[in-house]
Amino acid sequence: MTNGASLPYSSGVMTRILLPFALIGCGAPAGLSEPPAADPTAAIEASAAIQLDGLIALAEQPAVMMGFDGQCPRVTKMESDDATIHLRLDGECTSDAGRRITGHLEHYEGPDALWLIGSDFQIIEGESLVFGLDGAIEITPSGSLWLVDVAAAMCGTPSWSCEDGVLALDLNYTVFPAAGFPEDYDTTVSGTVATERTSMTLDGAWSIDRQQCALEPVSGMLSVQRGEHHALTHDGAQICDGCADWQVQGQATDGLCGLSD
Repeated sequence: MTNGASLPYSSGVMTRILLPFALIGCGAPAGLSEPPAADPTAAIEASAAIQLDGLIALAEQPAVMMGFDGQCPRVTKMESDDATIHLRLDGECTSDAGRRITGHLEHYEGPDALWLIGSDFQIIEGESLVFGLDGAIEITPSGSLWLVDVAAAMCGTPSWSCEDGVLALDLNYTVFPAAGFPEDYDTTVSGTVATERTSMTLDGAWSIDRQQCALEPVSGMLSVQRGEHHALTHDGAQICDGCADWQVQGQATDGLCGLSD
């Protein structure tokens, strides 16, 4: 699996990226000087691009996540037994809902791995691209751990609309314990993200406990490098407000909110 694949239809759909999250300044105490002005684009786009819930849900249940209906795409069983399902889904057809589907997907679920591979797979409504995948999402169990690898050009996930452009992802995650996902687990991520606006490298680690805080990680940090260095720190265990401390080149700012929406 290699990154850098393209979704040719999308290049004519959008020429700019719309930020997917509303920014809310967390404010500075009275009497202190204003924090330095900084461009939040890298921090916002990185946070949206790496949302893990949607990526795993897409790999686990592509038909549900993409809303397939009727006989389009056409489904062929490549392999199926009590422990393994391997399907090929072919487009070049129009669904009952009038969506044009092109390219194809392969979906594999077995005891050794779970993966979804798209080959120029696109879902188009009218003249608009609403989903695209060219590349792969792979989940490999290792004891109580999941290893998640994403190498794809894609859009139309729950955290990244095709109206925001196409993402190029080359990311490696760990999830522990896998049995706790998506409610209570620890995760790490590293790799690169490219959007139509910018590209960046990142790494991070954080802890999720939805019962304690549903708005953000209970603890953790994301480090993003895009010329300047951005650091986002979550403290949902102390203040569950959906806001993260945000530093640029080591300098504190007002912070950012809504990054996990």
